[in-house]
Amino acid sequence: MNSYQTRPINMTPRNLPSFRSMRPLVWAIVIVALLAIIVPQFVYVVGEAEQAVRSRMGVIAEVITSTSNDFHTRYPDAYAGTELSNVKVHPGSGLLFKTPFIDNVQKFSARMFTYVSDSEIVNTSEKKQYYLTVFAQWRIVDPALFSLAFGIQSRVETYLDNLITPVVVQAINRLPAEDFISNKDVLNQALANGLTSINDDMRRSGIEIVDIQVHRTILPPANIQSTYARMTADRAKVAQQLRSEGEEAYRKSVAEADLEVKRLQADAVAQAGRIRGEADAEAMQLYADAYAKDADFFEYWRSLDALKSSFEENTTLMLDSENPLLKGLLEAITE
Repeated sequence: MNSYQTRPINMTPRNLPSFRSMRPLVWAIVIVALLAIIVPQFVYVVGEAEQAVRSRMGVIAEVITSTSNDFHTRYPDAYAGTELSNVKVHPGSGLLFKTPFIDNVQKFSARMFTYVSDSEIVNTSEKKQYYLTVFAQWRIVDPALFSLAFGIQSRVETYLDNLITPVVVQAINRLPAEDFISNKDVLNQALANGLTSINDDMRRSGIEIVDIQVHRTILPPANIQSTYARMTADRAKVAQQLRSEGEEAYRKSVAEADLEVKRLQADAVAQAGRIRGEADAEAMQLYADAYAKDADFFEYWRSLDALKSSFEENTTLMLDSENPLLKGLLEAITE
């Protein structure tokens, strides 16, 4: 019977990696960890679609906006009379520096945001009611003003509810139902006027409304039939106008065609008369030239032509011997 004995492994320090050989790796890990902690205290990165506010000891010291943001170009006095009057505004992005431990950086998106209102009942100037939802595109144009006014983005929705919806409702209250439903130019102009008023009020809040539109319009049941009837009448009026314009264009085209035909006929008659006159004149000239060369022969030929035109079938002609035609024939025979 075979016997097996286990042999203990010799775990002497010679079989383990020495601490001295691992010392560079340890130092490298320590240095990387320290840099990961220290470097963010000196620098910060602002992306292409970001804006930032750098505060020092709780006081805003610098504002970084996107390169496409022209808010401070349009309103150079936006900070006038506020605690930001001495704050520097720099458009751009990338790696920026800050003072460690005393500077704090807050970033905001430079992209567009969409606001959608709750469904509201509005009345037109004729007191006709409609349900509508309004949407708006807005953006942060000054992160410092935005930070002071709202702090966080979630508070903006309530602010826009209280500002945008009343302006849109007031604009629609002044419009007749026909313009509100059918005339988009009038509606868009009313919304554009409201947009200007809203942005004037919001200038010190750091946000700007780019566009406002009616997102959805729903008719209350009581107004559906009357609105459909009005829309049908409007379409019928437009159709009748198009038919009238088509008939007028048809009559005008026919009149112009008739006038052109008469003009062409008159030109053709005039041209034919001119050609006929020129031909007659040329024939007369040929006759005259022939007469001048041999007057007797010409007179004889004219007599033959006259005689030919006067003959019919079974015609008996009686001529006097002194007749020029018979006289010529007799003289020719005699000779």
